[in-house]
Amino acid sequence: MVYKVLGKLFWKGNLGGVEILIIHRGAPHDMKTIQGSNVVQVKKSYIIYKNALGDETVIPLHRILEVRLNGKILWKRECRC
Repeated sequence: MVYKVLGKLFWKGNLGGVEILIIHRGAPHDMKTIQGSNVVQVKKSYIIYKNALGDETVIPLHRILEVRLNGKILWKRECRC
């Protein structure tokens, strides 16, 4: 479960090398990568991250496709074929 992976990294203060691939409508291929260092909260159903302008955005966990740490995949959504 993605919450357990992100929660563990967040509470250990280890989100620095994390990349989170999310569904983002309108972006190329409807996907966007956000940096774990910008995540300010991890909750059971969403994360909150700050963008470069300092605005906070809520991302529901069901929009997360993959979590990587230093290029290694820690969690990946199963195919919804």
